[in-house]
Amino acid sequence: MAPAGKKAKTAAPVPGGGLNKFFASKSADLAAPAAASATPAPTLPTAQQAPVATTAPPSAQAPAGLTDAQKERIEENKRKALERKLAKQNGTDQAVFHNDKQLPIKSPSPLKLAESKQLKRNSSEITPEKVALPEEERRVSSNAAPVADDKFRTFGKVPWMQYNSYYSVRLEKLRGAALAQARSLWSEEVPAHSFLPTITTASAASSSEVVITGITFKDMPSRDNVIQQYRDPKVATSCLPEDDIDKQPNLCSKADIVWLEDATFRMQLNLAAEEIAKLATGFVAAVRGTMTSDGKFDVKSISLVQGLALASVPDPAPLSGDAPGPYIALMSGLFIGAPDEDIQARTRAVDFLLGKSEDKNEQLLGKAVERVIVCGGVYWTESTKDAPTGLEAADSMFSQLAQEKTVDVMPGHRDPSNLSLPQMPLHPLLFRSASKCSQFKSVSNPYQCSLGDMLVLGHSGQPVRDLMRCTSIPTPMQALTTCLDACLLAPTAPDTLTTQPFANTDPFVVETMPQVLFSGGHEKTAYELRTPSGGGSGILCVCVPAFHKHPSLVLVNLRDPRDVRVHEFGSQAA
Repeated sequence: MAPAGKKAKTAAPVPGGGLNKFFASKSADLAAPAAASATPAPTLPTAQQAPVATTAPPSAQAPAGLTDAQKERIEENKRKALERKLAKQNGTDQAVFHNDKQLPIKSPSPLKLAESKQLKRNSSEITPEKVALPEEERRVSSNAAPVADDKFRTFGKVPWMQYNSYYSVRLEKLRGAALAQARSLWSEEVPAHSFLPTITTASAASSSEVVITGITFKDMPSRDNVIQQYRDPKVATSCLPEDDIDKQPNLCSKADIVWLEDATFRMQLNLAAEEIAKLATGFVAAVRGTMTSDGKFDVKSISLVQGLALASVPDPAPLSGDAPGPYIALMSGLFIGAPDEDIQARTRAVDFLLGKSEDKNEQLLGKAVERVIVCGGVYWTESTKDAPTGLEAADSMFSQLAQEKTVDVMPGHRDPSNLSLPQMPLHPLLFRSASKCSQFKSVSNPYQCSLGDMLVLGHSGQPVRDLMRCTSIPTPMQALTTCLDACLLAPTAPDTLTTQPFANTDPFVVETMPQVLFSGGHEKTAYELRTPSGGGSGILCVCVPAFHKHPSLVLVNLRDPRDVRVHEFGSQAA
């Protein structure tokens, strides 16, 4: 849909489709209109008052049997009506020029001329005519660089744009890093001149081995037709297809084809079936191989950006004494108000975080938690068109925690926020008591925050689940680490993951490597420390379990992310 006030332009179709519609070069600016003629507009003559008839025609004479006063009143009304008619006819012959356009104006009724003469107001007191601004004077808010902790929250406040520059920005940001990673891997085997700047140059290259860089596009025939989905009348009257995202089947098939594209060309990659299954649309990759006679590219090796090679992750701060922590607690998928909710497990978790456990060791551990991040899935709703249940219970829980801890609450897939990523913070009116606490904060999804020297970054799980349904990646942890290698929080956005469009940026590009990368709402707990080859403590990747499926908290030491503890609250742990 084109922005309001502008007429949508349909680009000419590109053979093969793919991402070329996003990389299409921008058309040249329209030629400026010819200058207006210097001849001044003719002076408009003043409207002349037409003579007013005082005697009605015979056919319009008053009927007999009326008093003289009634006859005079009828004649007076007819005379006034004729005056108004003549004045209206004279007024339509007048015109003024406004913004080089001729506009008719209406003369006031002669009966109101006397009243209008008595109104003497300054021009500043009169409301000006509302006219649309010229195209060159319209102002649109820019995508200013957001503050680190409010990065994704700021992105939700920009005007709704189109997707046509989304992949161009992503490739611009990550092409250099992908090419640098490729040189570090293959520079001893591939000559420097064979690292080509664009895909077009590869098509003219010889049969020697070359390296090209671009964005992957995966053609999946088993993918549903989006237009057909939205033509279904049930969509407009009930709920969107995205409501069942967790139940959608895997989109991979043996007929899938992977292409590599940039702003100049697209090229089909000859890959093994298992390699095709690991890829999805949206990855910036460097590909090593040779051209074939039919214009395809035989791939020998493929490399992503490899985020660990970009960052120098600092070593953890030394621990002081025998005191535990401090810790950050990650939890998700509470689904407060669900029919099968384990309220006792949630109560035990709150008591643990408040340091009210019966066991002294648990008391010390709970008091060592300084911050709690709820990674989405706060409320339970049977459908997104229904109001969430458990509003009061959630507000009570967070108000208790916020009196002792810093609490950050993120929205999830079915929480009452916008569906497209980034999701904006849940409304403060949902937390009437908790929002009064200075330590409570409703935050965006994705979300990042700095805790001392540690940068924590993550989301509520939608990007990981969507990547898994577009690939053969078997576990959420492998999908999360693939996102880390690609320096992208959401590789499949905006292709298969519902996302807001942005004109000059891609908010899902990871430009600064975090010490902790998390994803919420999964079946079970998983964590893995990714250590760079150059040394350092590495990056901790955490898949946070959904509390209603696996009642537990994941505790991460803020001084040493290698110290991870999973605390259980299910019936077996009671």
